[in-house]
Amino acid sequence: MSQAFIQGTSRLALAVVAGLAAIIVSAQTPGNQPPVIQGAQTIGGTVIPARVSVDMYSLPEVSLWQPGDPIRFKPPRQQTPPQSGIVTNPAPRGFDLDPLLAAQLAVAGPIDGGGIENPILNQDGFAQSGSPSDVIADVGRQFYIQVVNATPVRIFDKITGVEELTFELSDLAAGSGTGCGGGIGDPVINFDQLADRWVISEFTGNSICFYVSEQTDPTTGNWFVYEFISASGTLPDYFKVGVWPDAYYVGVNDVFMGGRTNYALDRDNMILGNPARPAQVFVSLPELGGFNFQLLQPADLDGTSLPPDGAPGILLRHRDDEVHNTTGVDPNADFIDYFEFSVDFETPANSTFSGPFLIPVAEFDSDLCGTFNFNCVDQPGSGIILDSVAEPIMWRVQYRSFDDQQVMVGSFTVDVDGNDLHGARWFVMQRDPGVATAGWTVQQEGIYALGDTTNRWLPSIGMDQSGNILMGVSATDPVTGVFPSIRYSGRLVDDPSGTLPRGEFSLIEGSAPNSTTGRWGDYASVTVDPDDDCTFYLSTEYNETTTSSTRFGSFRFDACGELDEEFFQDGFEDILIP
Repeated sequence: MSQAFIQGTSRLALAVVAGLAAIIVSAQTPGNQPPVIQGAQTIGGTVIPARVSVDMYSLPEVSLWQPGDPIRFKPPRQQTPPQSGIVTNPAPRGFDLDPLLAAQLAVAGPIDGGGIENPILNQDGFAQSGSPSDVIADVGRQFYIQVVNATPVRIFDKITGVEELTFELSDLAAGSGTGCGGGIGDPVINFDQLADRWVISEFTGNSICFYVSEQTDPTTGNWFVYEFISASGTLPDYFKVGVWPDAYYVGVNDVFMGGRTNYALDRDNMILGNPARPAQVFVSLPELGGFNFQLLQPADLDGTSLPPDGAPGILLRHRDDEVHNTTGVDPNADFIDYFEFSVDFETPANSTFSGPFLIPVAEFDSDLCGTFNFNCVDQPGSGIILDSVAEPIMWRVQYRSFDDQQVMVGSFTVDVDGNDLHGARWFVMQRDPGVATAGWTVQQEGIYALGDTTNRWLPSIGMDQSGNILMGVSATDPVTGVFPSIRYSGRLVDDPSGTLPRGEFSLIEGSAPNSTTGRWGDYASVTVDPDDDCTFYLSTEYNETTTSSTRFGSFRFDACGELDEEFFQDGFEDILIP
């Protein structure tokens, strides 16, 4: 290993939004003004990064996990006990089919995949090294990078799939003076398309470490390492990161802060390797009743068209009001809770956190084996029940800005039939051009289920430059003998609203049950190539032995980029809005 060159380091200081303990966020009916948290106070000083310069090709060889090797178990998802006094009214078991299912079933059957039926790449990534594998990935200008728990990183050529190099993330932090060499998992990777920088992050026992590449090419070996101590000083569980022009917005499941903790980090200085200004702002919200694990999922920017000037960061969660509300239940709708985080690093007192704005969606059922039970997905050939991960909107919530509107795309897991059959709810939301705050409405929504006994869950979804959508899911079926597998489907921009009719295709089928642990995946990732803005990359896990392995594939709709620009701009709204 070459000698690493390290420059100064310090640990994080956070800014706290004042008066949070007294704020109660409750169910809001549409039209009411949501609460606004105003002002922040600084705790500590600037964050000075460590600059690491290392020969990436001389890093110690990574010993890749093989069947029979011990599995490193990362800390379990943190749970909070049921809130005293919370009275919920979940739908009875066997309540009915999901109200959006009929539209999906109406288009089910043989159909041309539009090009996605033939993957461009389809190959194995890492075998499991930690449980769960927590595989996550993103695509940049030249490379596709996959990360798994505990925490090896694998860099592939995005065109050929040839492995460029593999290294341990902690080796980049060796000698940095930070606690980042002790990372233990929950990796997140973002390619910051606006800056052409890679951002890889993971948690330690009490912090989140960010590795920001100094160049577009991550193999040059120049990185800035920032360590952000969590607001509670404890595990910043299940954090997720969204790239936004003014900050990196981070949602965390922090049970020790009286609710969900959300951060804004000083992106402008982090991409330059400068000290981060002393207003790494966090806000914490009281939790929803009915779930023992919660997260606000930040929106992550795709494409080169920016949000309107001054647009705040966006964070989302879903609300099954029969499960989460104590009052104000709407029998005809559930909701996406939408929050805005406007951060002012120069004057933290000017920062605001607003929400929830309640965006009505069709009724869904979040009761999967109860609402305080993580494990609910049956699989054949094993008594191990897999984790549903039904509590958060899944990574990523993708944001795009078109000439005629702004769009967000997201997905989460629900009960399809009231008897714990898992399906993937998905949505597209829109906001008019030039609107910087609020104003979002549902453009279309659907349920991905095919009327069979197959569980489809752990979804991830994305949209290309032409408005076409691809979604990947985990799939297993105890009735027909489907072991944990990877499936995907999609839609063209002018397909029937609220449907994924482009067939169901298998990236790879599992060949054995998972018989070691019920923990599964935690997340998958669908990302879009920033160069052609058409090619989707999907990475998640499947089961080939008694434990899981990871797989990634790339796909492209033949029609991407071929739609007439005038038709797209003039017809997009008419086609997509029900």
